[in-house]
Amino acid sequence: MQRRLTTILIADVAGYSRLMAEDEAGTLAALKECHSGIIEPLLQQFGGRLVKLMGDGLLCEFSSVVDAAHFAIGMQDGVEAKANPALRFRIGINVGDVLVDDGDLYGDGVNVAARLETLAEPGGICVSEMVYQQARGKLAAPFEDLGEHSLKNLPEPVRVFALRPASTAVSAGTTAPPAQEQAQGSIAVFPFDSLSADPEDAYLADGLTSEIINMLSRMPGLRVAARAALFSARTRNEDPWDMVREQTYRYVLTGNLRRAGARIRVIAELTDASTRSQIWSNTFDRQLEDIFTVQEEIAEAIVVAFGGQYMDAEWRRLRADKAENLDAWGLVQKARALNLPVNRNAIPEAFELATRATVADPSYAGAQALLASVHAQRIMSGVSSDQEADRASAVAAAERARELAPDDPGVLRTLGKVLSNCGEHARAISALRRAVEISPFDFQIWGRLGRTLAYGGSTAEQEEGHAILDRILSRAPDHPMVPYWFYFKSVACARQGRFEEAARFAERSTQIQPGYAGAWIALANARGHLGQNSGAREAIESARRANPDLTPEHLLEQIRVASGGDDAHAESALSGLKAAGLL
Repeated sequence: MQRRLTTILIADVAGYSRLMAEDEAGTLAALKECHSGIIEPLLQQFGGRLVKLMGDGLLCEFSSVVDAAHFAIGMQDGVEAKANPALRFRIGINVGDVLVDDGDLYGDGVNVAARLETLAEPGGICVSEMVYQQARGKLAAPFEDLGEHSLKNLPEPVRVFALRPASTAVSAGTTAPPAQEQAQGSIAVFPFDSLSADPEDAYLADGLTSEIINMLSRMPGLRVAARAALFSARTRNEDPWDMVREQTYRYVLTGNLRRAGARIRVIAELTDASTRSQIWSNTFDRQLEDIFTVQEEIAEAIVVAFGGQYMDAEWRRLRADKAENLDAWGLVQKARALNLPVNRNAIPEAFELATRATVADPSYAGAQALLASVHAQRIMSGVSSDQEADRASAVAAAERARELAPDDPGVLRTLGKVLSNCGEHARAISALRRAVEISPFDFQIWGRLGRTLAYGGSTAEQEEGHAILDRILSRAPDHPMVPYWFYFKSVACARQGRFEEAARFAERSTQIQPGYAGAWIALANARGHLGQNSGAREAIESARRANPDLTPEHLLEQIRVASGGDDAHAESALSGLKAAGLL
């Protein structure tokens, strides 16, 4: 055996077991594509040697630290741009003395690289201090000091640095202008505490924290504190709130875990960082069978619940903030907080804000998406003076937004909504399916996909849409979009002639959001089909209270849009209102 000083790089796929369980063939195909299309060409470009493959991972060797760093950055950026969006690698790089035996590498130099890889976020790179010392000033990508870490089976702590590839940088075209980075949503997830008597459960709590951070990191527009930095603060007995204050995170997620026999209980709490006031708290009880499956299940449940609470808290904060935001991002957030489906009187203000945002930054995709939504809302709310012009403007703005940010899930959701409302069902479904691939924990997007499928042409699509809406209603019962999901279910049930269910779902929507005229119209239609004429008239009166300017023409437009361009279904919906003597 030989000894030599070399640069070691280790990488593996984050959440690989879960990905394989969800889609074995697709995951293997994406991994193979990464190796052939990204990893192998980059190894050749930067003079690296593939020592061995380790399942979903790989061990590589480089003679140059800078070449190893360039390879890592290129690999992460390449995977982000080309591969399955669920497939994300963690990478660790170290410089150390190794033993070489028949081409394989052994020793502490390899062990440190392996430990660094576990500290990296999905899509991230962690390096040792020696790598940092030799590569700093030679790379365009920045380093972040994560402090010293005590690594398993290593006698001395190792100082760790995160190397930030371009794919993790803030983009003005998809989130906020770089100067306004602090304005975008942000959260720090403190390591969950283990309240169990068994010290081994501390690893379970840490694993749960890591899964939550990994999933939150896949929510576009949300800045998530680095896992390594928070764990490092705990290791050094530092107050993690100091980091929250210094880096101005808006929210903090905390929690604890307790195991009793074969059961596990997790409590999670969401806090406003500026006031330290609790926004939301929930308890999750599970039977502990497969520890890793349960860990992922609870993490996903927390992230799903967080998504709705985060959205609701942001809306409340933006509505209460009277300060004038002059940048494009701020104008867009102000308009989004106006809740146009209910607050139709705010449509002129939203249109002004959207127009100002597109002028302030013509390259900002979010502003174009907002403008598309407002044009569509003008039609839906009956305030459009020229529906065909608004419809054309909505499609044009949505298409422009996609040109600027082709993989922004919010832009794709808006495009899907606009295309669906304009009768372009297939293109709408394509955009929304891509959006949920990119942002699988955004139930607002899932709701829009479920609605579009459930209103769709084929029976299979309708059933898939119903299944999606049922799933998100059961898994996110406190989400602020719930009244709209009930409305979607009502219209979809009416489409299939299930008028009793349609009435029941519409009633639930109106109970939660009585100011939404669309749900009252859906209820009137269902009651008309059921022969409940007085009830239908009462529902229309409630719709008129919610929208005093409601006219027969507006009713017709609401039904046309809800029918997805299907004239037969539109006529069926109209017949319910006609039967009740409302048209």
